[in-house]
Amino acid sequence: MLAERVARALIKDCGADPRRPLVVGVSGGADSLCLLSCLIEGGFTLLVGHLDHALRQSSAAQARSLSQYIDGLGLPFFSQREDVGQYARQNKLGIEEAARVCRYRFLLGIARAQGAQGVAVGHHADDQVETVLMHFLRGSGLSGLSGMQPKSYLNAIDPELPLFRPMLTIPRQEILAYCREKDLEILEDESNTDPSFFRNHLRHELIPLLEKDNPGFRQALGRTALTLSADRQLLEELADEASKHVLASAAEGSLTFKREAFLAAPLSLQRLMLRQAFGRLKPDSRDLGFEAVERALDAVGSGSARTPLAGNLWLFCYENDFIIAPRDYQHQHAEYPQLQDAVSLKLKRGGKVKLNFGWELSAELMDARRFQTLPDALKNHPYHAWINPLDLELPLEVRPARRGERWSPLGMALKHQKLSDFFINQKIPQTARAKWPLVLSGGSILWVVGLRIAQAWRLLGDESEILHLQVHPPEHHGIQ
Repeated sequence: MLAERVARALIKDCGADPRRPLVVGVSGGADSLCLLSCLIEGGFTLLVGHLDHALRQSSAAQARSLSQYIDGLGLPFFSQREDVGQYARQNKLGIEEAARVCRYRFLLGIARAQGAQGVAVGHHADDQVETVLMHFLRGSGLSGLSGMQPKSYLNAIDPELPLFRPMLTIPRQEILAYCREKDLEILEDESNTDPSFFRNHLRHELIPLLEKDNPGFRQALGRTALTLSADRQLLEELADEASKHVLASAAEGSLTFKREAFLAAPLSLQRLMLRQAFGRLKPDSRDLGFEAVERALDAVGSGSARTPLAGNLWLFCYENDFIIAPRDYQHQHAEYPQLQDAVSLKLKRGGKVKLNFGWELSAELMDARRFQTLPDALKNHPYHAWINPLDLELPLEVRPARRGERWSPLGMALKHQKLSDFFINQKIPQTARAKWPLVLSGGSILWVVGLRIAQAWRLLGDESEILHLQVHPPEHHGIQ
């Protein structure tokens, strides 16, 4: 019997506890009425939820009719009317997607408030075929091609309460036959025949055409989804393991990846890690499409600075890392010396100035004889600068570069170079340049901190004193 199969699937495939209450989403259509009836036969403790989407003139009357029917069954009934059209406009969503978000937010809210274990919905085998085909046409990855799962979570709404789909293997014809047998009064939703909705176009036009050439099309696609679902589970486990070595950090609204480690992973895992990252940052959005994934892969491989993905998320590439974040993301570059603000500071002899993220900059005059005793590794370290103090004006100035500013870096005698070109040659990310500290004396650049000193201020070998500038990273304050 169908009721026994549905009850068995709810327990075995979905993992539901038959002893705990369960919310059933009921629209009044054949699928949800069949599910409700089967679960009543199975002896489950049920609460019924119905959301009126306010998209049709008849929806309010149907909600009242459904309320009377559920009251006659003696079940708790929760109903709400929500203007889905307005929600779609406010959140820039399609009607179908907006209806989905509103419906599940309502049903999971009931489950949360009433202490239910989750929400059961009436998706069936034909829905699964439509879902897989829809994802295929949109260029989805395995997560889309494996279709709906018997048990899943909507993390953007409630990451703890699951959705149960115990009828995924039941074809719609069997559901309709059950409804006729039980004389269930089906409430027809005229929007289900509107071809302007993509899913309806698939259901009423495309799939029947495909079945003309292949009468077993629905069954074949359903089997494909089952096969890919198992493959997906294995690949996701591998991708989770790979992410432990590739994901550098996670912040609210952004994820930072180690670029070299990412590119070393197999291509299939690269694609899956990108999809997982998108799903983590945009849990209420559909799977990242093929074109967006390939665009992201090209950007990571080429080091493209800014690349749009989807859902207002962009990919930002740096020398060693790449970040997936909202379009207005401002990278803080804690790994580089950065000024706290784009303003000038004064650096006195023997003094320090504080930079951003715990970095510091110091200056001292050192006896040349002491300098000669220092190891070469220290003399050549990029965090140290050794300056000829002749004509030095104190205090020194510390500020960011100015638009169009030029200088002569060490090794470029009698020639000048734009600071912007110098930063490019040093592969400094564009977003790190605006607050990169320069040290100046009397308007002349002494040191682009951590990178190179100026040609004019190099040591000549006849100094009695030497200006020692040092930048201190946060984890090594005070090191000599």
